Amino acid sequence: MLGQFFFRDLPGLMPTPPTSFNGLSVIQCPQCLSVSLSPAARWRAARALVRPREVAHLFTQVPDILMPRNYSVAGNIATWFVNSFAGGTLTYRPDPPGRDTWCSPALTLFTGGGDCDDFAILGASMIEYAGAAPQVAIGYYCDGRICQGHAWIEGRDGQGWFLLEGTSGALYRFFRPANYVLRQLVRPRAAR
Repeated sequence: MLGQFFFRDLPGLMPTPPTSFNGLSVIQCPQCLSVSLSPAARWRAARALVRPREVAHLFTQVPDILMPRNYSVAGNIATWFVNSFAGGTLTYRPDPPGRDTWCSPALTLFTGGGDCDDFAILGASMIEYAGAAPQVAIGYYCDGRICQGHAWIEGRDGQGWFLLEGTSGALYRFFRPANYVLRQLVRPRAAR
């Protein structure tokens, strides 16, 4: 196998409308969707926005025979997230108040930032391109005081089950920490 990681209108979804945020004018973006709170809208958004081809330039194809025996797709992508945050090429940016906007991997990479759903979509796109089986996980993150809506990546690679936190690069194997309360798993469509 090659491709290992080396280093329209739908109900509940709509293209982001023009808006103003912190005095900046934000134009309509065809690479983003405003997503309602319904599980069906979130399912459609995740399936529409996980786009492995948009991250192809981040990969170098290497024959399996040259890959280390304990190679981990999720581990390498987690390291990429950690390094991207540490190096300043990715930054956490919350959505404007009162909006839940989900963006494509290409736009998240182009702008250098996003929030949890943008990073979950980016990570799932990378994991799928690399040949593993990701799912966008939607639920809540609880810090002991409050629980807030959150998105992350779960799936399986050559090392087994994993949870990848796209906002930090934290990787968990074989268990979901109690802070993560899962409500919905969305399996992306076949690679496009």
